[in-house]
Amino acid sequence: MNRHWSVVFALLVLTGCSHATLPYTPERQPEGAKISAGYQLLADRLRIEIDTDHRRLEDIWIVRSDGNAVRAQAIENAPTVTGPGPTIGIGMGGASIGRGSAIGTGIGVGMPIGEGPTRIEGSTFAVFPLDQVGPPPWNVYVKLAGVAPTVIVVGGPTPAR
Repeated sequence: MNRHWSVVFALLVLTGCSHATLPYTPERQPEGAKISAGYQLLADRLRIEIDTDHRRLEDIWIVRSDGNAVRAQAIENAPTVTGPGPTIGIGMGGASIGRGSAIGTGIGVGMPIGEGPTRIEGSTFAVFPLDQVGPPPWNVYVKLAGVAPTVIVVGGPTPAR
């Protein structure tokens, strides 16, 4: 039975630590967030996907090779969630009643009650007219809430990890 709980605990820890990222990242991550991007070509549109590290996208634009900026035609925001996410806790306790005593361990899942910070759950998408942004690679300028602006080069070789 102990082996069973060890496996469950290991899976919970690994699930909590996992974070899938998109292939393109800034040369230097902004302080306080880990962001990444990907793209899709849709007929005459360029669709940029951004993993905003649970932050709201404030602004996004592409600077073309001639120096002109192209704003997104549309931004598809991910759903927002208020409050911190669910928590996982590990506990150990003991008790002694009369002649017997017991020690117990357990894993608990908590759901906080009340308001907390707003965060984004999922990726945010920005759509650009392909004829205006030109050929890849694209210099995508991203401004997230509470984080300094950063540039992600999208469409070229993916950065080495």
